[in-house]
Amino acid sequence: MKLLHHRPKVPNFGDDLNAILWPALVPSLLGALSQEAGDDSAFVGIGTIVGIDPGDAQCLHVFSSGVGYTSMDAWIGRSVEYHCVRGPFSARVLGLPDSASLTDGAILTPLMSEFHLSASTARAGTIVIPHFETVAFPGWPAAAKMAGFDLVDPRQPPAVVISRIAQAKLVLTESLHGAILADAFGVPWRPFAVSRNFSKAKWADWAGSLNLRVAVAVIPPPDAVTLLRYGKPPEPFGTFFPLDLETACREFRSRIAPPRPQGWMKTAGKGVLGRLPAARKLLGFSAARTAEALTKLAEGAPLLSDPAKREDLRSAMLARLDALAKRHGASLAIA
Repeated sequence: MKLLHHRPKVPNFGDDLNAILWPALVPSLLGALSQEAGDDSAFVGIGTIVGIDPGDAQCLHVFSSGVGYTSMDAWIGRSVEYHCVRGPFSARVLGLPDSASLTDGAILTPLMSEFHLSASTARAGTIVIPHFETVAFPGWPAAAKMAGFDLVDPRQPPAVVISRIAQAKLVLTESLHGAILADAFGVPWRPFAVSRNFSKAKWADWAGSLNLRVAVAVIPPPDAVTLLRYGKPPEPFGTFFPLDLETACREFRSRIAPPRPQGWMKTAGKGVLGRLPAARKLLGFSAARTAEALTKLAEGAPLLSDPAKREDLRSAMLARLDALAKRHGASLAIA
């Protein structure tokens, strides 16, 4: 049985966490399922990957995955067992009972021995984690430095990024797994969006799993090329937008709808601006402007889920993982 998860063209620690988390928690499970079901089964783990291309896998075991980017067309005719999904939005879209909704599987990360923190571990500093696609555009190192914060590149290995998150005092994040891991380790966090590339659906799905009321800050990117690539957010810069299931549903329907063709003049214009840094600066975006927005964001009240709620969800997820493992003659590698 293979481990099925999103593999973008560049690394992304949230997606790449799958390859270290599940083997650490249930090292014998994938092998046990493989022996039982042959080579046509897959464990579908962390990520907005419900509906992802399953390749030749015919039997799919969904464990904490979420809905958000793709339709279910690629899974038609496959055998799918939903052990748990990321949140109430995913459960609603899939027509599953409320009991199928738990939370993102990354909540189990603190159970890995390499991430155990002692009670005396000092937390310090504010870190900024853009989305793994956003950080590829110019200006983020300069913006973070101007604000007096540390930039954490989500394209680094999971162990590096997660260690930085766990030891931070505050996390400002456009990366969903930046928030998920911060929350899992009890580190306060605040979310931001810089373009239409921000997925309200997947964020609302996870926030709903923890009963979190989240308002996302809309801040300007340090370079306009980000907006030329992904589009300007519908909300004005300097404002906040709430996350809710109805907004998630509208965005999801929009994402799975056939794409609208762009006129050649609009496409050509974006291409010219994208290749001319001086022209992009005329649009009013700069590292200093982003730094100012990040500083203001850090001054507001941070978010953190209820510790008892986190522990209840973590225990429930472990119980389901243990049940899945035992069904196939495997066992958890943790007490």
